[in-house]
Amino acid sequence: IVSVVPAFAQIDLAGQWASRQHQDWEDRGPGPEAVDYLGLPINAEARAKALAYQPSQIAMLERQCLYYTPVYADLGPQGLAIWRTTDPDSGETLAWNVSAAIDRAVLTIWMDGRPHPSKYAPHTFGGFITGQWEGDVLTTYTTHMKAGYIRRNGVPSSDQATMTTHYRRHGDLLEMTELVEDPAYLTEPFVVSRVWKLD
Repeated sequence: IVSVVPAFAQIDLAGQWASRQHQDWEDRGPGPEAVDYLGLPINAEARAKALAYQPSQIAMLERQCLYYTPVYADLGPQGLAIWRTTDPDSGETLAWNVSAAIDRAVLTIWMDGRPHPSKYAPHTFGGFITGQWEGDVLTTYTTHMKAGYIRRNGVPSSDQATMTTHYRRHGDLLEMTELVEDPAYLTEPFVVSRVWKLD
């Protein structure tokens, strides 16, 4: 008889998580004011690109999803649905999946030790994400994201951006902390942390 038991201190992230709009309401709800870049570690090129941004740009079909890179999981107003993909033979968790909306790609967090692909591999709206448990914190690393935005007023992110995310569960609360690094537009990591409640 073979039984599979989670490694010590791993937690169950599965469930429906409701967004709590009282936290950073303006960013998560209606969106920030134009030219509000307060607290963002952007360089001159990012500022110039953000100043040239017009909201009508995302009305073009090929630009409608530019907000929906993996960074948007923490920035957007949606709740989260999280579920696991298991190996049918061993029962081990192969991946965690994070989704919330029909217009955003499912974020697949690979837990099976696979390497990140070549830098020449396609960049997608879901990116390529690997994860590992550090005690009771799931730490993930994201690469291969399409260029997009880190704020809904045109502050850009490039396809060179990478992101480290920490998932922590505190009872019926889920905290996600993102650290976005982007050599094209950021002078230091952009850090954002948000909380959801089990629904």
